[in-house]
Amino acid sequence: MKRSPDYFHNRKMLRQLSYDTPKFRPTVKDVEEWFDILNEQLFGNKLDPFGKISIKRHKRFHALFHYWPKRENRPTELTVYRKFRNKKLFVEILAHEMIHQYQWEVEGPRRMTRGLRYRFGHGKSFFRWRAKFNKFGIPLTVYGDHHSVIRDRDIWSL
Repeated sequence: MKRSPDYFHNRKMLRQLSYDTPKFRPTVKDVEEWFDILNEQLFGNKLDPFGKISIKRHKRFHALFHYWPKRENRPTELTVYRKFRNKKLFVEILAHEMIHQYQWEVEGPRRMTRGLRYRFGHGKSFFRWRAKFNKFGIPLTVYGDHHSVIRDRDIWSL
């Protein structure tokens, strides 16, 4: 993997994210920039950029990774909620969705070559990223409200 010129700067910036920052309203450019940083730092640049990124108001999720069967040849999509409590929460949720993208784009084809079906969700292949995420101070949870997990020290989700 060839490192970007900003590799060490991005690594430091990722580790310095804080919950004490003001509310954050992401743009498509923010999503693309943080995708590139997370893709390099956590996933070794193995993920393709999203085919479409949408910023929307939604009551049921902070972000959602959309995928279709490979035979439909449609690009992946990401829908992101229009505002977050802070930038750190936004980055944590984007990283969470990128694990699902990794499951779809990287692990899925590997499984198919062994005659297995795609596995997608919050099981072993999801939580095996926990140690790597913890190095950057990113809690890996399946809950939408990361703050309550931290506040209540919910050991089952961390």
